[in-house]
Amino acid sequence: MALKCLCPATGGVSNRNLLIVFLFLCQTIVCDSQCPKFAEKPLETRVQDASIVFRAVAVQAHFQSKTLDLALVSIYRGGVELASVSQYSGSPYNTTDRQVNLKIGPQLEGCFNWSMAPSQSEFIVFARISDPAEDLETTPANGPWLEATSASVPWSLGVDIAIWNAVGWAGWGEWGVCSKTCGGGTQTRKRYCSKDLCEGFGEQGRSCNSFDCEGAINPLAPDARRNFHPTQARWRPVRDRPHAFSLRPNTYIWIASSELFAPGKAFPSEFTLFVSLRLRPESGGYGQGTLFSLRSRRRSGSFLSLELTGRGAARLVHAGAGLSRSIYLAVPLYDFRWHHIAISVHDDNTVRVYVDCRWLRTDVLEKDALDTPRDADLIIGYLFSGDLEQLVLVPKAGQAHKQCSSQAVDILSPPET
Repeated sequence: MALKCLCPATGGVSNRNLLIVFLFLCQTIVCDSQCPKFAEKPLETRVQDASIVFRAVAVQAHFQSKTLDLALVSIYRGGVELASVSQYSGSPYNTTDRQVNLKIGPQLEGCFNWSMAPSQSEFIVFARISDPAEDLETTPANGPWLEATSASVPWSLGVDIAIWNAVGWAGWGEWGVCSKTCGGGTQTRKRYCSKDLCEGFGEQGRSCNSFDCEGAINPLAPDARRNFHPTQARWRPVRDRPHAFSLRPNTYIWIASSELFAPGKAFPSEFTLFVSLRLRPESGGYGQGTLFSLRSRRRSGSFLSLELTGRGAARLVHAGAGLSRSIYLAVPLYDFRWHHIAISVHDDNTVRVYVDCRWLRTDVLEKDALDTPRDADLIIGYLFSGDLEQLVLVPKAGQAHKQCSSQAVDILSPPET
């Protein structure tokens, strides 16, 4: 079914530009052009005028009642108020599986594209709790209502940062080091308040490295560093991460399978690889080099590698029997922050990938497409320039989701003395 955008045409715009604007607006339920009074408001003003600000996805639009069913993604301001009209318990900032209903008043009806079907597009909502004594037209008889105060805006990273700044919070810092290398640990991150009082929490925690320790191989561990090339002294420590190393193109690890596993044990056909890394600004964001490679000693051209392929991309490459196959992975390395990649290989033809603690993709190839070289040497960091904190191999499939949890838990920080 074709979608129709309800935003009217305005003068002084070329047909080509108007088409681009229409296509953009029709991808979201937001439509500013029909309500210039609200569209002209700067983002910071919209935040100040709203007692409740949150990020959401449209589940369903009700044109007759002028309401939207929204799935919460995160809350910037007004979590306690939002909980009071949404009938859910627990932390007001825990948005997992929460839905709310938003009322659109007469002044804002034209600011929303009611013909747009629900989608996964995220947008920012500015709202308040209606006052039954004053808002007789918009408040139902059964009590207060969540009501929009201005036109919504599509979510983006830049908008996200601007809104957090407007409510007083700086952006979240990096996730810290996991407290354990395996067996289940925790890590935290912090943000700082620039005002006298900020609503919400300044610290979050999540679980990490919850995979089994049994059989886990950590080539970066102190007792494994005899395999560093050149010597360990050439691997520079990273000042803000005590267990990380800074690699240059001429530094790498080379380990024979005979040193990784017990005598008689070959490289496993099923395994999960966990990697944590970041590029440095001097790289320009163009990642290059091999993070991880298994190369056969007996069969020339037989290997399985995880390679960086430029700005914001990586690929898993398998070569053997005269054929080469690549699985491309979208990894936003150009922001120079720490990123986590977990790859699980099983049945010699299935690859499951998680990036930054969220499932990215699953690829099922033809049978035996990923026949891992059993006599492989393990090469780490060849021609790579950046920081490497974690590289752990677990001889078991289906573990990729255990590198870190996608769910962060708010932590109540102790009062300052």
